[in-house]
Amino acid sequence: MNPLRQTLSIHLLDDCVFSERAATEGAHQTLDRIPGSALLGAAAAQLYPHLEVSAAFAAFHSGDLRFTDGLPQAGDGTPAWPV
Repeated sequence: MNPLRQTLSIHLLDDCVFSERAATEGAHQTLDRIPGSALLGAAAAQLYPHLEVSAAFAAFHSGDLRFTDGLPQAGDGTPAWPV
């Protein structure tokens, strides 16, 4: 089975900082990408109120919908790998 893939282009309007861990204490390492979990959470925040309970579960809790990390874009528009 081939998964369906959709590309999204994000233009940040403000500075964003994403931490390597979700813990509230301790030494944090920042990430140079947007974690897929943050993108999933943003989608859930917008869509959850408009979905039936079963559809919300299928989309956001079953693992059927996945978001990969948001990677920076190279000058030619191709994804760049953070280093």
